[in-house]
Amino acid sequence: MRRALVLWTAAIGCGGDPSSSAGASETTTGTETTTATTGPTSSSTTAPTTTGAPLLPGECESPIEPVLLTSARVGLDAEGRMLDEHGRDVLLRGVNTGGRSKWAPFVPFPIDAEAEQAAFAAEAEQFFARLPGWGVNVVRLLFSWEALEPTPGQYDARYLDRYAAMVDVAWSHGLRVVVDFHQDIYTSTFCGDGFPPWTLPQDPPPEPHTCPDADWGLKYVLDGDVRAAFDRFWAGEDDLHAKFFAMWGQMIAKVGDHPGVVGLEILNEPGSGTAGDVAAWKHETLNPFHTEAVAQLRALAGDELLILFNNPGTDAVGFQPIEHVRPEGSGLVYAAHMYDPGLVKGLPAVGLMPEPFLDSIADFAAAEGLGVLIGEFGYGHGATGAEEWLARALDHMDARRLSATLWECSQNEVAWNEEDLSVLEADGSERDTLDVFVRPYLRAVAGTDSAFAWDQKTATASWTGDGGISEIALPTRRFDAASLDIELTTQAGPEGACWTLDPSRGELRVQAPDGAQVEVRVTVVD
Repeated sequence: MRRALVLWTAAIGCGGDPSSSAGASETTTGTETTTATTGPTSSSTTAPTTTGAPLLPGECESPIEPVLLTSARVGLDAEGRMLDEHGRDVLLRGVNTGGRSKWAPFVPFPIDAEAEQAAFAAEAEQFFARLPGWGVNVVRLLFSWEALEPTPGQYDARYLDRYAAMVDVAWSHGLRVVVDFHQDIYTSTFCGDGFPPWTLPQDPPPEPHTCPDADWGLKYVLDGDVRAAFDRFWAGEDDLHAKFFAMWGQMIAKVGDHPGVVGLEILNEPGSGTAGDVAAWKHETLNPFHTEAVAQLRALAGDELLILFNNPGTDAVGFQPIEHVRPEGSGLVYAAHMYDPGLVKGLPAVGLMPEPFLDSIADFAAAEGLGVLIGEFGYGHGATGAEEWLARALDHMDARRLSATLWECSQNEVAWNEEDLSVLEADGSERDTLDVFVRPYLRAVAGTDSAFAWDQKTATASWTGDGGISEIALPTRRFDAASLDIELTTQAGPEGACWTLDPSRGELRVQAPDGAQVEVRVTVVD
C-alpha cells in the first residue's frame, strides 16, 4: 500500500476556461506531471507503463491517459447497467435544462428571439461550459412540440437549428444529451407547456387559463379541460398519434445520429385524463402507448439510442404506491421522477423519504432488465430541510448506483408558474443548491461489484477490476485547490493497481488488474 498527500492546484475551476474539458489536461501521479490532449471525439484506453517489479497499489509510474469517447452511446446489460464503448459501467449524473425552456424562445438561457445562429451558439457555449466543473456528464435537454411545430405540418427550422447547436456545444464539453419531449398540463393554453394548442379540440376551443398558476399540478386531477385534452390524445383523435410520431421524426432526423445523444425520452409526466384508476390506466392505455412509441422511435432512430419512459407527475410526489409497468422492447430506461410535495414548493418537507422511493424504482428495474435514470428530483429555493433531503437522495443513488438528472438548471428572468428550483439565478450566478449537489461519485467502473459512499469528507470506492480504467469524479467546483489524501489498497487478487489524479478534468483515474479487488479512499485534508 502507498499513501500520497496531493495538493490540488488545478488551473480551472467553476467558471474557468470553457475549453479546458477538450484541451490539454494536467495529470498528477505524485511524482510526475504530463500534458495529454483530450476531447470527446477521440478514443484512448492507454494503460500506464511500469518498469521492474509490479508496483504496490499507489501512484502510477507513468500517468494513465484519459479514457476518451467517440460517442455518448451506452448499452444495457442484462442487469440494466449502462456500459460505454469501452465496456465500463457508467453512472450518468447531470441536470435538466429546465424551466426557461418551457416558453418562447424555448431555450434555457436568455437570448433574443431573432438572434443569429452564431450569437446563439456563443450563448450556449457560455451556458454549458460551466457544467463539467460540477462533475456533470449528462443533460436532459427539453424540447417543446409547440416550438417545433407551431402550426400543423409547419416545422420551425430555426428552433431545430438552435436545439442542434445546444447538442453540439454540450457534447463538445463531454456532456451526453437526453432528448426529452417535455410537457406539463398539456399546453400553454392551460398555463402549461409542450403540446401545441392546435392539438386541442376546436369546436369550441377551451378558454385560455389565467397564468401564472402556482398550483398548476392539481390540474391533472381537477381541471376538466386538461383531463379532456389527455383523453383526446390517448384516443388518437384527429390522428394525434401519427402527428406526434411525425414530430418525433423531425427531431430524430436533426439530432438522432449526433454522437452526443445518448437517449430519447418519449413523453414527460403523461397525464391520466379522466381515468379513475391510475394503475389500471397504466396497463390499459399508457403502457400500450409506450410500447407503440418504442417501436416507432426504434424505426426512426435505430437500436443504438436508449429510450426513456416515465410516470404521471402524481406518482413523483408519493401520494400513492407506484404501479410499475414495463413497455415491450430493449434498451429501455425507467426515468421516474421524485419530489417531496412540500420541498418542491419551497416549503418544509411533508414526508417523501428518498430511500424507499428509490428502492422501489431500483428493485423493479433490476428485475425487468431496465436501466434507471431518475429524470427529475429537486426542491424549491430556500426550502427548510432541503439540503438534508438532497444529500440523502444522492447518498442512496450512489448506494444503488442510479443515474439521475437534477431539476433544474436554467436562467429564469420570470419564474414559470412561480416555480423556483433552478441552481442558477436569472443572471447566471450559482445558488447554494450546488454546494450539496456537486460532490464526488464513481463515474465509470472497469469491472464489477462496485460500491461508493461519500461522507462529506471522504469518498470511498471499491470494485473488482477487469484491467481497464475506472474514474472517480472529483468536481473542480468542490475540490479546486483542496488538499487530498489518496489511499489505494488491494483487498484480494493481483497487485499492481495505480492511480492518476487529473485536476483539469476533475477526475481520479484508477487502473486495477483483472481480478484485483481494490478500495480507494479520497479524503479532504483540513
